[in-house]
Amino acid sequence: MSRRGFTLIELLIVVAIVAILAVIATVNFRLATERTLRAADAANLRTIGTALQSYFVDHGRLPPADREAGPFPSHTREFQAAGNGPAAGGSWDGVPWLLHEQGYVSDWRTLFTPKYLRLYEGGTTLRGDQPRYHNFRYAYNSSALSSGGHLGGAGNIEGGSVWMVRNLWLGPRQGFYGGSYPLHPADFEFPWGEGQWEGRLEHALYADMTVRLVVGGTDKRPEESEP
Repeated sequence: MSRRGFTLIELLIVVAIVAILAVIATVNFRLATERTLRAADAANLRTIGTALQSYFVDHGRLPPADREAGPFPSHTREFQAAGNGPAAGGSWDGVPWLLHEQGYVSDWRTLFTPKYLRLYEGGTTLRGDQPRYHNFRYAYNSSALSSGGHLGGAGNIEGGSVWMVRNLWLGPRQGFYGGSYPLHPADFEFPWGEGQWEGRLEHALYADMTVRLVVGGTDKRPEESEP
């Protein structure tokens, strides 16, 4: 009996099929991971919303926004380093750390977009040598009536369409780094979106306690906007 081996063409076909399947599996794994992180992100915002409501019930006002990056409250006037904000890559005020410090949020990681915790483990903040992800705490709307600014305030968190907490708010060409682009381009983007929306969407928690997926830096949903 004669034995017949694989021809070179057959081997190449098999290798090509395996390569295609590997690419498909990699893409599907990436999409599944991204969607898992996005679901965790929305859950974080709902938890923060509950924490803000609880704080409001206890104190009659919402907590003050933080001004600088790091695992500590930073709402007082000594914290003013430009470019070292706790949110939007260093360009915005962050969700109050005291929500964690005072037990309204049990896990400090809840104060961060899960994707940014992964992406910015390396490097340090502009001041204080904190891990760089501390520049990517959730952005907190300190300029809205709902949050009462840096000093906190009574505000009104029932109903309304004002955003309170969101992933980023200011994109890489805005804020303190906008004037330096492209000499010092920011290496971040909005965390969510697939296809033509990739890197252009973020979650936002509104004053009516709903979490919405919106076009980065706006209040518009993707279906209401041009890609």
